[in-house]
Amino acid sequence: MRRKGSALRLLMTAAVSVVAITSMITASASAGTQGSTRPIFRGATHGTYGVGNPLSVDGKKRLNVNVTNKSGPQSETTVAINPTNPQDILSASNDLSGTGTAHVYESTDGGKHWTLVNTGISGFCYDPWLHFNDVGDAFFAYECSDQNYGYRLHGTSNWVLTKFSSGLVGGFPDRDMIITDDTSTSPFYHSAYIGYDDANAGNAAYVVYSRDGKTGWTRSPKINDTGNTIANNIAVLPDGTIQATWLDYPNSRIMSDRSTDGGATWGTDHVVATLNTNTSGFWVCIPPQGSRCIVLMPFTKASPAGSSHPGRVYVTWEDKKAGGTDTNIYVSSSDNGSTWSTPVKVNDDTGTAYQFFPAIAVNPSGTVGISFYDTRRDSLNHKVDQFFSYSLDGGATWHANFRVTTAQSDETGTHDANQYGDYEGLDSVGAKWSVVWTDSRPGDLNEEMYWGKAKSSS
Repeated sequence: MRRKGSALRLLMTAAVSVVAITSMITASASAGTQGSTRPIFRGATHGTYGVGNPLSVDGKKRLNVNVTNKSGPQSETTVAINPTNPQDILSASNDLSGTGTAHVYESTDGGKHWTLVNTGISGFCYDPWLHFNDVGDAFFAYECSDQNYGYRLHGTSNWVLTKFSSGLVGGFPDRDMIITDDTSTSPFYHSAYIGYDDANAGNAAYVVYSRDGKTGWTRSPKINDTGNTIANNIAVLPDGTIQATWLDYPNSRIMSDRSTDGGATWGTDHVVATLNTNTSGFWVCIPPQGSRCIVLMPFTKASPAGSSHPGRVYVTWEDKKAGGTDTNIYVSSSDNGSTWSTPVKVNDDTGTAYQFFPAIAVNPSGTVGISFYDTRRDSLNHKVDQFFSYSLDGGATWHANFRVTTAQSDETGTHDANQYGDYEGLDSVGAKWSVVWTDSRPGDLNEEMYWGKAKSSS
């Protein structure tokens, strides 16, 4: 999580100058005047959150659950579904209340009710990322101006936390994520990989990896051949190959590289896409997030063994269309890691709305899902909804977009300086998809983390 502004800027290299996070701003969130629709869910006591009946909108039932319901603002959400028990879902977000940290919540009834998890994390931490492996072990990566991770074995309740030394991960790891190798025939089965960039080392992309996901962590060589990176996002292919993608922001390109030996060595960088947006200034300001602004970070998933197009890698990002000012969601795919398909637009609106912060997941059948923030229902491009779409043909075409949210969110007035943060989350183990996002709809205490669901035909 890189914060924008003179008082909230993290230490980076000369390319992007930021200062270490030492304090957080607590600000009240104003919902604005967004109509008379009120949330149908409200928090109960003791950290458990309940729901009512799904709200019918436009003839479609939508279930939105306020997971956090806290007076402090939330941002940057992640979600993971336990493949051994899809009713078990974990979600997490930044807590920017001033005394908060990266909090994890759990639902054991498929998203209807949520409870705050005692992970044992203390101090201000951020950039959460969750993942379940194939046997139901849970993994959690996060940063506290250093790199941390935790795991919880299937059937247990205790989290084992590890803080990595700067000698292993570098001086300032940023925008991390975690994933595991879940293919039993892979030579690196049950390896865990944390992808990140080191802001104190020329914004170089790295992976730290463990062959059992718990011990013996090793850092890979620098992945990017040139340029400066942000959001080194890792996908694991069925044969154990790992694919890394990142934003080369000085050169306005989405880049990629792969390792066939579990992160020990890397190949040659390849261009996924050259952006229409100039990202050389790092931050790109858009109407729905004009104070923090956004970073055009790519997110990556691979199709699993036994699916359609097994091993195909998908990358999604936001970008302006040629000659335009608004942003769209794009996706490109590759079967070899070097040749990438022409980017396909996912959002199906025809106006000048802004779409941003795509999250991507691939379910066991190979269906690709993408969720994103979208201003198409506001002519001023201030209020956002969460939308979802999916592809059944390997990313070539995309289903009509489905609105997940029952109410709009507006964070352009009085709000926390972090606004929506840098990303949001999506996961699926079947035809039902879990979406999590930050929301400031009327009636919320502040920027809340919401959970919702969408469906695909397979």
